[in-house]
Amino acid sequence: MQTLVRGAVAGLAATVPMTVVIGAGRAAGFLHTPPPVEITENVAEQAGEDPDRGSPAFQVGWLSAHLGYGAACGAVYALMRPRLPRSDIAAGLLFGGAVWSISYMSLMPALNLYPPAKVDSRWRQAVMIAAHAVFGTSLASIDSRLLANEEGDLPRR
Repeated sequence: MQTLVRGAVAGLAATVPMTVVIGAGRAAGFLHTPPPVEITENVAEQAGEDPDRGSPAFQVGWLSAHLGYGAACGAVYALMRPRLPRSDIAAGLLFGGAVWSISYMSLMPALNLYPPAKVDSRWRQAVMIAAHAVFGTSLASIDSRLLANEEGDLPRR
């Protein structure tokens, strides 16, 4: 499997446990609207649409965008992996933190899709930092297993 494809697959898979953390944060009352939903709504509004959060199309749209962003980040991770710490946990935490920082302190605010982290709720920030830590460590673990399988270090199932 080529590096970018392996990373994208790992990123797609790692987005699932990350989304569970976001859902748990929402269920605990730490955030009302998950950022992927709010970002997708803002993209639609900037495109001149009036999004209906309850519609099946919107639900598929935000989930697809969230999974796609995770896959894209996974591809970037796979390219950067040789430059990250040897430990999967350290590499994953560093990368997950970088994704959170770049996304919520720079990229999304610059695109007017989400407020800067410094003006966001502390609880929502905490949930999203935890979710990105889970994303990064899951990503590193999955990528490592896929690479080992590719190189014949693990039995194929």
